[in-house]
Parts: sequence; C-alpha cells; structure tokens
Amino acid sequence: MRLRCAVLSSLLLLAPAWPAASAPPGPAEERLVQLEQRLRALEQALAELRAQLAADPVAALEARLAALEAGTRELAAEAARMRAAAEDEQARQAELADAVDRAAQAEAGKLDLSVYGALDALAYRGRDADFDGKAFELVISGRPHPRLGVFAEIEFERAAGVGGERGGEVVVEQAYANLVFSPAVNLRGGILLVPFGNVNLDHFAPRRDLVNKPLPSIAIAPSDWTDNGLGLYGRFDAGAEWRVAYEAYAVAGLGEPIDARGARRARLGYGADNNADKALVGRVAASRLSTLELGLSGYRGRYDGAGERTLAGWAIDASATLGRVRLAGEYDAMNAARASGPDVEMSGGFGRATVSLPRGWLPGFLRRDFEEPALQAVAQYDWISLQGPGPQGALEHNRERRFTLGLNYRPARQLVLKLDYEFAKVFGNPVVTGGADGFVGSLGFVF
Repeated sequence: MRLRCAVLSSLLLLAPAWPAASAPPGPAEERLVQLEQRLRALEQALAELRAQLAADPVAALEARLAALEAGTRELAAEAARMRAAAEDEQARQAELADAVDRAAQAEAGKLDLSVYGALDALAYRGRDADFDGKAFELVISGRPHPRLGVFAEIEFERAAGVGGERGGEVVVEQAYANLVFSPAVNLRGGILLVPFGNVNLDHFAPRRDLVNKPLPSIAIAPSDWTDNGLGLYGRFDAGAEWRVAYEAYAVAGLGEPIDARGARRARLGYGADNNADKALVGRVAASRLSTLELGLSGYRGRYDGAGERTLAGWAIDASATLGRVRLAGEYDAMNAARASGPDVEMSGGFGRATVSLPRGWLPGFLRRDFEEPALQAVAQYDWISLQGPGPQGALEHNRERRFTLGLNYRPARQLVLKLDYEFAKVFGNPVVTGGADGFVGSLGFVF
C-alpha cells in the first residue's frame, strides 16, 4: 500500500508537465531549453520508477513506465530536431553574412569609368569661323579598399591620334593613388593637378560657367597644369560651421622659358626635370556651410637648368553663393628671378558673377522631361599683366584684358550648352587672346 501511494504521488507530480508539450512553441532557442529540461525530469522519474519496480513489480506501473519511455523518446527526438534546426539557421546566417561581405568587397573594388568632352564653336572677328573638338577625356576612379583610392584622367586632345596628319595628342593629365590615414592627413602620389589658384577648380570644361578659362589660368598658372609629385592632403572641421581643406605637394616644377609672354611654355614633360630642385606647391581653403570658400595658394621652386633662379608666386581665390547668385574671383602673382636684368613679373586675375534665372523663363520644350533644368547668365572680367625680358631679351610689358557675357542652358548636370561673347583688348604683344572680339559657343558633356 505504501508503494502504491508513492507511485501515485510521483505520477501526480509528473502529470502537470505532460500536457505542456502541446503548448504553443516560443522562439527556437527557448523551446529547445524547455524540451531539454522536461527530458531530464522524465529521465529522473524513470529512474525512480525502475528502482520501485525492482522492489515490487506491478503491471500497472510497467504500463505507465512504457508510456513514460515513449514520451521520453518523443521529446528526445523533438529536441534533436530543434537543435539541428537551430544549427542550420546559424550556419545559414553565417553564410549570408559572408556573402554580403564578399559582395561589398567586390563592389568596393570596382573601377568607375566616366567621360567628358566639349565641342567648341569659334567666330572671332577677322578670323574664319571654326569648330574645335578640343578634348575628349576618360576618367577612371576606384576604391579597392576603404583606405586606398586611385584616380586617372586620360585626354584625347582634338580627337586625333598621336603623330597623325590631323595632329592632336594623347595625354595622361592625372594618374595618382591615395593612401588614407585619417580625414585630416592622407598621402597622394603620381601625376597631380597642381593646386594653385583656380587651376584645379576650373579644370573640367563642361563644369565651367564660360567656354574659355580665365586669362591668368592660361598665362600665369598654365592650365592644364599637371606635374609628377608626392604629398599630403586632408580636411578637418574648424568649429561648427567652417571646414578647412588642404593639398601640399613636392613636384618636379616648371622649367624654361619663363618671360614676358608667360609661363605656359615652361611646362615640362612627364619624367623630365631640368634641374635637381623640387618645387613646393600647396593650397589651403576654408569653407563655410557650402556658401563661402576662401583659398590661398603658394608655389616656390628653381626653374632654370642650373637650378639657381627661383620662381615663386601666390594666389588668392574666393567664391560665394548668395541665393541665385554665385560669385567667384582670383588674383595670381608670380616672380621669376633672372641672372641679369629685371625679373619677370606676372600678375592677373578675374571676377565672375553667375545668376541662375527663373526656371519659368525656359520654354516648355527645354524643360520637358528634365527634373532640374537651369538657365544661367554669366559676366566675367579677367586680365593679365606681364613685364620683363621677352623671348628675344628685350624688355616688354604685355597686358590683356577681356570682358565676357554668357548664357548657359543646362538641361541636366551631364550636359551644357554655352554661348558667350568676348570683348578683348591687347596692350603690347599678344599673349593669349590676340585682342579679337567674337562669339564662342560650346556643347559640353559629362557621363
């Protein structure tokens, strides 16, 4: 009697746990833990029952024992299935994470290819009107690693092959690699666009507001001014509203000749340096909330074959956006020391205003299907003054000034149509314009 009471008490204690197997399942991990706990309780109860049956076998207890063993096997099988399912889910999640990482790495390692170019139309007084397929350029960029970058720009000038009857040339204007240390300090080396004044800001023809570059960017800072070099670049915040960016490089430098006709002929070929000296050049710019930027540039290096005479200069530039009006300006100054006689003094600058006209001024067919078409009116005044020995050694003082009015239609950021009229004046020998007035137009594209 005492044994039967003990068996019945054990069954009553186990009874509440048995129906719980049909309760709604929770998360996979919690369900697995619950099943394992129940399995251990059943195993303990079976052990106790076996011990009691050994002392006093009873048919009813054997039947109950068989039922409990069946339940134990069922719970063990369900626990095994749950455990296998949990392991499969973990494996699937790990595989998915690896696939995402591989895809991100593959995407980051891709090179981006874009192109830009321009077709200019020239109609100066006293000259034949002409089309000039000035440039077609390939731009290649990539970031194979979060701390590594590459950029290259290949120009096919005037759409002709090298050495062909139609002239033209193929030039690698830029080709450099970046090694990132931090936002404020990074390494860059290769064929670089020299950061002096507006040269790098006004480099891409379709992005310029006017067809032609400012006069000082041709005669004094001879754009496209690229050079072999190595240096640092970066940017950092200066307070809540200001950001400072800089570039500073050691480059091969300009060579000869530099005279009262400018420095454009002083650009050296890649892999060539006419002396052992390396020039230092850099630009620092402070910008405020994308509406104002002030830039200061400097250059210093020996330019003659003996490495004894110094070319030094500085430039200041500024740009500001005031509602629909965008203002830009620059002043350049260069001094080239001479072995005898007066130095070559070069200076010049420009001021430009660009006004975004109301979109309603565009006819409907110029607005249709474009999200943000733009119509811009532009006015610019630029000048240069160069004095010192000329190509023949005689003292010269050559000055040019130009006033340009322009109108731009940009249906999208990828394409622009420009029409400008230039009023030019030359004092002394011509350096850039030749003093001719006339129309210049352009179709520029960036894709």
